[in-house]
Amino acid sequence: MDIPRIIHSNNKVRGMSTSDIDELAQFQVNKNRRYTQLYAGQLEGDYLEINLGKLQVFREKLNVGALIEATPASNFIPFAALLSNRDDSNFCGKHIEQNAILQATGGDWDVNFKDHLNVIAAVFDRDTFAHDIHLLTGEEIPNDWLISKACLTDPLALTQYATGVNNIINVIQAKSEVIKTENSLRMINDTILRLAYNVLKVTTPCTEKRVNQSKRCEGVRQVMDYLHSYGESVPTIPELCKIAKLSERNLQYGFKEYLGVTPVRYLRLLRLNGVRRDLLMNQSAKNKVVDVALNWGFIELGRFASEYRQLFQELPSTTLRKAN
Repeated sequence: MDIPRIIHSNNKVRGMSTSDIDELAQFQVNKNRRYTQLYAGQLEGDYLEINLGKLQVFREKLNVGALIEATPASNFIPFAALLSNRDDSNFCGKHIEQNAILQATGGDWDVNFKDHLNVIAAVFDRDTFAHDIHLLTGEEIPNDWLISKACLTDPLALTQYATGVNNIINVIQAKSEVIKTENSLRMINDTILRLAYNVLKVTTPCTEKRVNQSKRCEGVRQVMDYLHSYGESVPTIPELCKIAKLSERNLQYGFKEYLGVTPVRYLRLLRLNGVRRDLLMNQSAKNKVVDVALNWGFIELGRFASEYRQLFQELPSTTLRKAN
């Protein structure tokens, strides 16, 4: 029997490559998984999970047809997207249609497939997820989100969710130090929350009331004043909704009316300005561009450098050389 190869990068990143299907189940702590190989082939399984505080993301690959059954703990709320072919796959006894998000949120669930599996998922802490959705919408989580089933959603939102979470996994796998700073963790959690919300709000919309313009403008000013004093803490969008006393949609309307940009774009511009300010103030030459960028919550460093250059018409390394 092949010996499974287990990789422990640190206490936040765990991975396994194995040909032993039972080892794969045992490796996934508190998920109560059971695997049964259904079709012929020499099994190869790959599993990678990244723990981000109250949120976990994972990617799992199997090269032969199998049945996976699970009874996750009640405090877990997983939402999964298939990167592999859906034509031969069933979830909770029903065929998985194109553009479907898998809600493994209602206790027992199972998935079976004939060929291979490639899936990514975000697993939220139930209480934290409910709290953040309330901040974003002003409403409670729809009960329909808490039922294990495959739900049709907007194709673009689903693609953005699948590729967004997968890209975050790839970035952290390649460079685990990006999650060592609190601000980077907060930005990653916020990004994944909003990617998931954009998928789910299509399946069962939350009811949101549109408030009047004066209240929206008042909320925007409160957010701007807060960011002027505490922007270096890199607040998340749910936190800004709480400060403004507005749902995300109303906050977005307000920012578009007041500044012509979304709150997400404004926060990103604020963070880029924060990086530039810190680079220019760097008198000791001890800090590197990457350190400053991570401190402001940027983990995709190539994209960061491109956006920085577009905004300020120079590379961040050029700014740093000016300071020194």
